[in-house]
Amino acid sequence: ARIAVLGGLSPADNRKVPPLKYEYVYRLADQYPELNFVLNGGINSLSQVKEELDGNTSLAGVMVGRALCADPWSFSMADEMIYGDATVDEIHQQRLCTNRRELLEAYGRHVDYEESRNDPAEIRRSLVAACAHLFAGEPNAKRFRRELDEIAARPERLQREAKAKVWSNISSGGKGSSTLASAFSTSSTLAGGGWDDMQTSDSPAASVGWDDIQAIDDNTKWDENEPPLSELILEAAHRNFGDEVLSSCRKESYDKKVWEEEQAQIRIARGDPILFAVERSSGEKDSNVSGGVVDGWFKNGLS
Repeated sequence: ARIAVLGGLSPADNRKVPPLKYEYVYRLADQYPELNFVLNGGINSLSQVKEELDGNTSLAGVMVGRALCADPWSFSMADEMIYGDATVDEIHQQRLCTNRRELLEAYGRHVDYEESRNDPAEIRRSLVAACAHLFAGEPNAKRFRRELDEIAARPERLQREAKAKVWSNISSGGKGSSTLASAFSTSSTLAGGGWDDMQTSDSPAASVGWDDIQAIDDNTKWDENEPPLSELILEAAHRNFGDEVLSSCRKESYDKKVWEEEQAQIRIARGDPILFAVERSSGEKDSNVSGGVVDGWFKNGLS
């Protein structure tokens, strides 16, 4: 609902500098009822979505992007608030999760299934990223994201360490030793050639047996004794958040979000800054917290 300035403004500035023109969208929706118009831009909360849809029946919908990615739990009441009272996922015929602990348990079953079918070193980062902002705005949310980053990087790190150990054994005279190390060093110039290319080339790889190559693969595979990803995510959540946060239902979280928005509007009316730094009991400061957050909501983790 804003113009895009192609010269002089960056993509980030184009999302902030040009003024929003919601009235233009309303007018188009009224004048062309045979077309579907979806309002986009500047919508940061579920209450805003509901306000726009309730106040402008000509709109076919409201689009939310970055706000949903940054704080997905704040939109968890969308089915109830937008489509009516919904407690069951009609597509999958499953009861909707009522709190974030249930959500992480359900998501944990999914990530464990995915990692059982794929290499964790290749897919774990994307699996973990999906729940990284589930506790946005809560005390210790930043610490939780840091722990998830470590969990996401663990398969790649373990794989690198295992390969380094194998190559260290080779360089010290282990299985395949100098011939194998020389083969891999020289074969790097084959620009991605396959095993057949290596065997037919003039590189030392031609004298390396397939068993030598397989030995490296066998020693760098994912350790099945590693804890499942679901367990690691849940443990990180329990370390950083109390039962009050983990067990708060979707309605409680939604009401809290609405209250924060109201407080932010009061601050704007008074000319107060909307964002401020909150110092945790651990001494850590987090400025990514709405100005409406007060001790009444965050009883734990505040100094």
